Parts: sequence; C-alpha cells; structure tokens
Amino acid sequence: MKNINLTLLISIIILTSSCSENNRNEYNLNGLAKNIPNNTLIYLLEDGKSKDSVKIINEKFSFNGVIEEPTEFDLLIKETMDYKSIWLEKGNITFESEKGDFKNAKVIGSQSQIESEKLWKPIWVYRKKRDSLSRFVSDKEVNDSLKKIASFELEKVHNNRLKIEADFIKNNPDSYVSASTLDFYSTSLNKKSVLELYNGFSERLKNSTYGQSIKKYLSLNKEFRIGDKYVDFEMNDINGVKSKLSSFEGKVILLEFWSSGCGPCRKENPNLVKSYEKYNPLGFEVFAVSQDLDKERWLKAIEKDGLPWKHVSELKKKDVASLTYGVNSIPDNFLIDKKGIIIGQNLRGEKLNDKLNEILVEKASL
Repeated sequence: MKNINLTLLISIIILTSSCSENNRNEYNLNGLAKNIPNNTLIYLLEDGKSKDSVKIINEKFSFNGVIEEPTEFDLLIKETMDYKSIWLEKGNITFESEKGDFKNAKVIGSQSQIESEKLWKPIWVYRKKRDSLSRFVSDKEVNDSLKKIASFELEKVHNNRLKIEADFIKNNPDSYVSASTLDFYSTSLNKKSVLELYNGFSERLKNSTYGQSIKKYLSLNKEFRIGDKYVDFEMNDINGVKSKLSSFEGKVILLEFWSSGCGPCRKENPNLVKSYEKYNPLGFEVFAVSQDLDKERWLKAIEKDGLPWKHVSELKKKDVASLTYGVNSIPDNFLIDKKGIIIGQNLRGEKLNDKLNEILVEKASL
C-alpha cells in the first residue's frame, strides 16, 4: 500500500511539474553580433540593473528565461556605443546587428518590439528638434529674448511628443507598449487624460504590472495646487525606520524630490545646505524623498554632499510620495508652511531664500 501511494505521489509531482513547465512564459533570445571579439560580455539590463550577462562566442550569444508579461530590457556592451532597447516576450526572438550599430539592430519574433518601433518612428523626428532647441537654450552666447522663443518652441515639441504617445495608446488599447508608455508618462499628463486612456485598456492590460501601477497613481495622485493642504505619507529613512512627513508638522517644511544620479539635483545641493544652515534654527526642515533604486549610491551621495536633513526612499521607480504629489521630473519640491499649506513649488536658490526670509524672519518681526 505504501509503495502504491509513493508511486501515485511521484506521478502527481511529475504531472504537476510538466503542466507548470508548459505554462511558463519562457523566452529565448538568440543574437548575432558581427565583428565583436570572442569573450566580449553582453549585458541584459532591466531598469538599469544587470539581470544577466553572457559572453559572445563566434559572434553569437543567447539569453533564456521566464517572463510574466512582455517587458522592455536593454542590451548593452559596456564602455561602447552598442546599446539597444528590446522587448522580450514568450517565444523565440532573434537579434541581429554588428559592432557600433546596435541602434539599428534587426529584431524578429517580438510583437511588442514591432509596436515599440511603430511608436518611436515619429518620435525620433521630434527628439532631434528637442535636442537642437535644448542646445540653443543652454548656449551662453544666445541672448535672453531668443532663448525665450526657443523655450516656447521646446515646450511645443514636448507637447507634440505627448500627443503622439497619447494617440498611440488610444489606438492600441491591448498593447503592453501602450501600458508601459502611459505608466511612464502618467505624471506628465493631467489625471483626467490618464484616466480616459486607462479606461480604454483591455482587461489584460489593466491587470498587468503597468496597469496596476497606473491604477495606483490614479488612486494616490492629488493634483496639488498652491494653497492646498499637504497630504501625509510614510517611508523608510536611511536606517530602515518608518518616518512620516507629519513628524515635522508645525515647522516650515521643504518636501524635496531628488536622486543621486540627478545632475541638477546634486548641483543644487550646496545651495540647499546653505539655506538649511541659515533657516533651520528658525524652524525650517527638509524632508528629502530619493528616487534612487540603489541604496549604496543613495547613501554615498548623502555623505558626499553633506546633507544633514531627513532622508527617505522606497528604492523603486514609483514611490508613494512621487505618485501622490505628481512628480514627473526631478529636482522638484513643495514648500509647506507651519499650518500645513503648500505655499510654493520648485523653489531653488535665492527664490527659496526669499520665501523663507519672508515667512521666518519678516513675519516673526511683526
């Protein structure tokens, strides 16, 4: 009897394992990288982090794995220009390119890749215009009036890109590329537009990782305006201890959004340190939310820049604070008065000092 039960148990395990294997979303990426030397490492990155790496042998390489849903990755050979974003999904996918030309690689077998390339084709036109205008705006030799015109044109280019992406999402309501794009740009669009596009999704997309992320944004985002009451949240500090924004209630708080990899953020940090040292004794606090994904890099930046205030982070792309406050780019900040009212946004340098002087020095002397 025991032998029969054991045989039955083994059969069930084998059958279960077989069914599980058949249901797994396996991908097989086979690549041809012409003119690249043997033993060169090629990396598969997800959200900027290495997921896997293999050596190129006889100009060939392969990656295999399991994927829950179509997802965008990056193929990269470090310290070279060979870099390509690629959508992986269940099935066999081929990649064909050559040294120095990964951007024009031929990818076959991924429907999501086809959809992504369809979306990006018109975007490249606007991207070239954006880069040209950005260089013009940052050119020190250009006078302010021309920079103002260029900045206006740059805003138009940005809006045109958003329109291209919104139209693509609307016309492809069952594409993971649509869901990924809306998830990425959700905080750049107004909440009403995001909701309309999300409501047009298939149930499959609404239940995807991207769909769930968009749903979280829609539930959290408050579309703050100057004069609104702040909304509290809780995140881990550098020691892993839960810390609330409301712990500084009754003081003037600068809710600061930044990251270690944000050049403008790091450039502004010395100015913010000076403001903190001057106004902290008068009741000024900084509550800094980092969008870092790597804790070590985050902590090193805090130490290197000498940032003495409270730091918190969820160490992931979409944190509760950024979603709540609709932060679509960093650096960004919100100045909150002693009564918990938002009285300024994106205040930096002398503009921040002028505001702090007004509410902490001038008002105190009245």
